[in-house]
Amino acid sequence: MDGKRIAVLLGVLLGAAAALPDSGGSQVLEEGVISQEGTQFITEDPEELQPPPPPQEAPPPPPPEPAAVEPPTAQATAAPPRYPAVVILLDTSDSMLNRVPGRPGTLLDQAKAALKQVIAGMSEQTRVQIWVFNTVLNKLKMPRETRSGFVQVGANDSSIRQQLSAAIEKVKTAGGTNLYRAVEKSMAIFGARRDQRAYRSGQRFPVLVVISDGEDSGYTPQTLETVQAAKERFPLVTVNIIGFNVSEEARWFQQLCRIATRPSGCSTAGDQEQLQAILESFYRPPSS
Repeated sequence: MDGKRIAVLLGVLLGAAAALPDSGGSQVLEEGVISQEGTQFITEDPEELQPPPPPQEAPPPPPPEPAAVEPPTAQATAAPPRYPAVVILLDTSDSMLNRVPGRPGTLLDQAKAALKQVIAGMSEQTRVQIWVFNTVLNKLKMPRETRSGFVQVGANDSSIRQQLSAAIEKVKTAGGTNLYRAVEKSMAIFGARRDQRAYRSGQRFPVLVVISDGEDSGYTPQTLETVQAAKERFPLVTVNIIGFNVSEEARWFQQLCRIATRPSGCSTAGDQEQLQAILESFYRPPSS
C-alpha cells in the first residue's frame, strides 16, 4: 500500500476514536460491562457472588426438666408387741362337781382340761397367775415367779407349762362360792408398783378372767358395788367374766356382767371346747 492510502486510513481511524464518549477507561455495551482486560461480560449482582454463609448449627435442645421427685414415703412403723399379764380366777366350789350333760366328767374336769389347753397355746412372753376360790382364795404356786407373782410360760416344751398343767390337775373342790371377795382380791394383784410402767406403756396389758358357775354365797361383806369400786381403782385391767354351764338369763350372772370391761367380755360356756375358745379370745390384746 502506498503512503497516501495509509495516511487516509489513519485519519479515518483517529476520527472514529474521537467520536466515542469517554467512560473513565471502561467500556459499556448495552447491559454488560466490558473490562479493560478483555471481553468478559459480568451480569451478576456482586452481592450474589459472595460465598454463602456457612450453615448455622441448630441450637442444642434445652436440657430435660428434672422429673418430679416424690417425697419419700414414710415407712410404717410396726407397733411394738404387746404381751398379756393374765390372772385366771377359777371357781372350785362344790357345785363344780356337777356334770356337764352329755359330756364326761364334772364341770371342774372340763374346766381343768380347757385351762391346760390354753396354757399350752400361750405365747412364750405371756405371764400368768392361776387362783382358785371357794370359801377361801388360793394361788397355784409356781417356781420362778416374778415379785408380782406372775410366771412366764416360756417355750412350748418348757417345764413351766408342764408344772402349770400338773398344778391345775391337782385342783380339788370344796366349800361355797366367795365370789365377790375373790374378784376384789384378784384385782389388787395388778396394783404392784413395779408393773405399772409396763401397763401404762402398753408393753403388757393386764387381764382378769373369772370362771364361775354360781352366785356369791354371802360369806363376806364384799358386794357387787365393792367389786365395781375395785375395778375403778385399776382402770387398765380388762375384766372378763365366764359363766360356766349357767343360763345367760340368771339374775346373778347378769349382775356380774356389769363388772366386765366390755359387753363382749361376758359370756357363757357349756363345755370344755367352748370354755377354751372363750379363754383364748379373752387374753388376747384388746382391740384399739
